[in-house]
Amino acid sequence: MTSSREKWGGGERNQVKGFVFKADIKRYFENVDQQILLKIINKKIKDKRVFWLIKQVLDNYDSKTKNKGMPLGNYTSQFFANVYLNELDYFVKHKLKARYYIRYVDDFVILHKSKNLLEEYKKKINGFLNKNLKIELHQDKSKVIPIRSGINFLGYKVFYYYKIIKRSNKERFEKKFLENIKEYKEGIEDYAVLISILNGWFGYIKWANTYKYRKKLIKLLEEAEK
Repeated sequence: MTSSREKWGGGERNQVKGFVFKADIKRYFENVDQQILLKIINKKIKDKRVFWLIKQVLDNYDSKTKNKGMPLGNYTSQFFANVYLNELDYFVKHKLKARYYIRYVDDFVILHKSKNLLEEYKKKINGFLNKNLKIELHQDKSKVIPIRSGINFLGYKVFYYYKIIKRSNKERFEKKFLENIKEYKEGIEDYAVLISILNGWFGYIKWANTYKYRKKLIKLLEEAEK
């Protein structure tokens, strides 16, 4: 039986053969076509009252272009965004028959040993998005790169054998957390709030290789109490 490591060419130097198409949809939440979205939803939702309510939510969004876009951060928008690109999922899995495809909202990747095939996928996916969903790939940010370079996905830098936190995310959190500590020392912030903030951050970064980094932050918190 061929192991996953052998299949993708993992070796002693961790030089994994293969490529990843890392996609980025251009201004996704701004460009979702509401009429297309409603048609997709209408295939599944037959209750007229529920459908009316969904339409009211979309109509309530003050967009730059009529019948375009959804409010970023709205709970319903996260759901609608996944529903909208479910059409893409079917295209990639059943038409392109891509085996290693992962998507979360508008962030998706496809892995394969052939760079040329992934470049072909990129063209076909962009054509599908343009024709069927009235959106497009960001041509500068949608790239086919070697897997060994690591994949930026959902805030992580993912390598074959390990994951790290995206540097900009770490820097942003640390800057804010140091401000929270300063406020605590000045008597503005409560210590329980610091613990809550750190626990929330740990809930996210625990999925990466961050053991030493978490110990460092715990030490920083303990020193703040002294």
